[in-house]
Amino acid sequence: MDLVIPAAAAFVLSLVLTPLARRIAVHLDLIDRPVERSSHEKPVPFGGGFAIFVSFWAVALALQWPPTPPLIGMLIGSAILLTICALDDKYRLPALPRLGAQFGVGLIAYFFGVRVVQVGNPLHAVFGPEYIFMGPLEIPVTVLWIAFIINAVNWLDGLDGLAAGVSSIAAMTLALVAASGGQALTVLVPAAALAGAALGFLRYNFNPASIFMGDVGAMFLGYMLACLSVIGAVKQPTALVLGVPLLVLGLPIYDSAMTILKRLRAGRPIYHPDRGHLHHRLLDSGLSTRETVLFMYGITGLLCMIALGVWLR
Repeated sequence: MDLVIPAAAAFVLSLVLTPLARRIAVHLDLIDRPVERSSHEKPVPFGGGFAIFVSFWAVALALQWPPTPPLIGMLIGSAILLTICALDDKYRLPALPRLGAQFGVGLIAYFFGVRVVQVGNPLHAVFGPEYIFMGPLEIPVTVLWIAFIINAVNWLDGLDGLAAGVSSIAAMTLALVAASGGQALTVLVPAAALAGAALGFLRYNFNPASIFMGDVGAMFLGYMLACLSVIGAVKQPTALVLGVPLLVLGLPIYDSAMTILKRLRAGRPIYHPDRGHLHHRLLDSGLSTRETVLFMYGITGLLCMIALGVWLR
């Protein structure tokens, strides 16, 4: 019940707010017009991220009042990120201000208690301690993790329904892990609400999409997933053995890591857009947009099942 109520409430609210966000986006001329590497052929409004944001926070705060310190930090950080992303969606800001904002909201989350304190040692059976404490590396590791996942989910937002669907699967998995570990006040409610908000939006974003989430939505989802995975790992240290958060977020992590390596090898800036992402390669191999998205849902679902198996074991 702790999982169903926030997920269902956020789902219904997102289902109601997304059409309103679409009308407002059209009125404000927030339109994504196709370019050479676009997967859509017609102009599509992007304002869905605002519906996801409002749906999530309305439910999370209503069911978790007064909010915990980490949740307060995530609220402040996500509000700042939303402002920067809204400006980026409208005016296409250069990479540096966006990256600076990501590091900034990562620091805010850290100072409110979202911290990578320790990680499991996968080679513990051979040598070394069971857990490796971060010590002075806590801040840079936490901030880099948050910034990386923000960009990973943002880069995944290249096909109708891809980022929303993958994020909802990952968030629901984090909620299930939290439910089995008694983390209702810290992770379960917000993770379930995040899954519900993303699914409600997905109703209008699945191919053919009538609205996009924009950077506002993609970076918000990435920020929340990054923070919630860290909080869950801190509350239950064994969650980091064999990298449960890494498995849950495995698809966007893999796609981003490979994209960064390829751009570095080619001597291009990391933020230089191209068609080198996994979903682009699947499309070029002959799969349709829907087939590609469903295939990547399947990969995410499989990784999350493995993560749940590791956790329950």
